Amino acid sequence: MKKVFFIFLLFFTNLLVCQIFYDSNDLKYFLDFSKKTANLKFQEYEIKGPLQEVTSLYGNIFTVIKGDSIHWVLQQSEKKNKYSSYLIIKGEYKDILKLVKREMSSEKYEVLSSDIIYSGHFTDYFNFVDDNDFEKIAKNRLIGSYLKEYGLLGVYNIKIVRNNGINFIDLDITGKIILSEKDIVIETSLPTLTRLVGYYESELNNNINFLKKGIVSGRVLYENSSFYSLSIDKNKNFGTFTTLEFGTDPNEEQTSKRSTTTFIIVD
Repeated sequence: MKKVFFIFLLFFTNLLVCQIFYDSNDLKYFLDFSKKTANLKFQEYEIKGPLQEVTSLYGNIFTVIKGDSIHWVLQQSEKKNKYSSYLIIKGEYKDILKLVKREMSSEKYEVLSSDIIYSGHFTDYFNFVDDNDFEKIAKNRLIGSYLKEYGLLGVYNIKIVRNNGINFIDLDITGKIILSEKDIVIETSLPTLTRLVGYYESELNNNINFLKKGIVSGRVLYENSSFYSLSIDKNKNFGTFTTLEFGTDPNEEQTSKRSTTTFIIVD
């Protein structure tokens, strides 16, 4: 019984200690709390070095990453992979630790970048995920790699000619489609499709021949019950974009809403 308890305790301890989180924007960057090291990139700034967690006098927890002369300070939110602010600062590391501990200082430091000083949305920059999400995102990113291999990535300027059965060919309704290895972004002057961001879903793209033909599917970002399908024919400068949204009515019956947009590629 003692042996079983010891094995369970060891296993549980390993779960707590072995914590590595990957930057979902680029999975090769990470925070590794088990080995106390980090490798991150933001804009033109990169850092690779030891990390430590520092609790301030006010009870806030910070992940501090030591560089040569430039250090990163990330304020933890509710979890170690969630952060509410960042600070990229130049100075002596021991002085930066004192600054973080007190959350204030009479000294002047050279701040290179910070969402506290410069406007921005930190959650857009870093979204760290665990091993399970890492595997799923890696599979989804393979779809983008295939699209790159088939020469489909890039920016497509489009003119919308039809939407849900309504003809717009005589109207000047334009937009663009951006296909990257990470996601798809659609922006148009159509009131019902001003902006949409979607990510590739590997499970929805099992047939590689569809990808070769310019047909890719996925989920709409932040909308778990909304899906999209894009078809682009570069030879004919023609394509369609379809969204499918599932929901429930007041009687809790499942509903679905489909929208199809037809466009021509103008550039």
